[in-house]
Amino acid sequence: MPDNLRITTPINNTEGIHPSAPANDTSRTAPVNPSRVPRPNGSENSGSPADSLPLDRTSVYSQFIKQLEQAPGLERTLQKLLSDAITAEGPLVRQITAESLPSAPLHALVAAMAAQGDDILKSLTQQEQDATLFTGPFFKFLGQISSQSSDAQFDLRLADFLKAYTGYAISSRITQAIRTELTDLKDTIPAPFAKRLSAIMEKLSDGTRRDLLGSDLLVLKKKVIPLLSEYVSKTNDYGKSRDTISMLLNNTAILNESSKDNLSEKFSQLLLYSRKTLGLPNMAIQMLQSLFTQVIASRKEEKSDRFLSALISLLSHATEKDLPHGIDRATLNDITHSLLLDSSVFMPFYHLVLPAQIDGRFLFAQIWVEKQDPEKSRRPVSGEDDVPKSIYLTFEIQNLGYFEASVHLTGKQVDMSLSCPPALDWNRSQIRSDLAEIFKKDGLTSGNIRLSTCEKPKMSQIILQKIAERKRTVDVTV
Repeated sequence: MPDNLRITTPINNTEGIHPSAPANDTSRTAPVNPSRVPRPNGSENSGSPADSLPLDRTSVYSQFIKQLEQAPGLERTLQKLLSDAITAEGPLVRQITAESLPSAPLHALVAAMAAQGDDILKSLTQQEQDATLFTGPFFKFLGQISSQSSDAQFDLRLADFLKAYTGYAISSRITQAIRTELTDLKDTIPAPFAKRLSAIMEKLSDGTRRDLLGSDLLVLKKKVIPLLSEYVSKTNDYGKSRDTISMLLNNTAILNESSKDNLSEKFSQLLLYSRKTLGLPNMAIQMLQSLFTQVIASRKEEKSDRFLSALISLLSHATEKDLPHGIDRATLNDITHSLLLDSSVFMPFYHLVLPAQIDGRFLFAQIWVEKQDPEKSRRPVSGEDDVPKSIYLTFEIQNLGYFEASVHLTGKQVDMSLSCPPALDWNRSQIRSDLAEIFKKDGLTSGNIRLSTCEKPKMSQIILQKIAERKRTVDVTV
């Protein structure tokens, strides 16, 4: 079954519609500086990163920047969520216990925030690993083979395998989404079609299984999709139900690739090509087989971060008509919007979130780890550790204040800029000494450590500027 399904007949070209003539290719004698391109009103590009784009304002990247500028600070949104839920007088001024919260989702969220040092590290590591399905030695090995061989045919087979693995890994979530979409359609489309859809849905499994049966997939392809095609062609519905149908077709296409047999077949094809065409030695082939077996076995284990699981559970209530007491719908929508922006191909950072309750004091932190620039990664370096790495973070400690930090690591040397609350101005020398000692204990060398007073948050503008610098690249790595 193709990945993209057409459920309407093609539009006949009876209106005399013709494709526009291609523009003549003009040669350029000098490169054009996008920042100097004049606007229609005669002024040059300036202002926000979105204003300096050499793209139409309706471009996907321009819309991404616009939404990112409007997205609230996630740590402030989480802080508001908890503040609104406190039954005691005043905002976060005393230790909050789970029993003080009025609703079960918030109860679970606060309980998951209690953390010690090891818990914090585990949470951050889990978030980094969950950023993509393709983590671990197995996928790293495949990436090395791809980069060393530079074989387009191998990459095509690798893409087929990754697509099959994605479907297999998320099959339980996809099947649940399909059931929800069918129910939504039954409640929104006209009664004659809803009645027929309801009758077809009775042929599906009862939902107690995590995965749809093979017969269920046939019902979707042979019964449900033709019915929806008939509905769209007769009603020309472009409303909410059309969006639901589009998502249903997309999920059905993913489910079609999700069987374990299909995954094994794609992997076998990849191994065969690697052995016969690329000439990989038997030792490498055996290692790939061993690592693949470990990956499949690990999929059966439940791996989840307590905080993220509680947060996702809480966000799932955003679509409910009646929210549990103490939950603000706008706040949930803001959190969801902020997190979804992390998944954009234009985001050159790994974004980690760390709200924690430590010794009765709340910590709200965001960490941005800059992804490696593809251009820099291709330059010859003496070693992987010599490639500069940048980390940006903001954190707010209850009853202390707001901090911002930029950390740049080159080899074993750390350069750091830290902005502290005004209340800590008198203690700068001690803070600098303590930071140097922490770096030393971790086997690092202190470089330039600069301290300043954080009078006004600046990190959001730094992040936007870094994204603007990478506007011509997209992240589609695995």
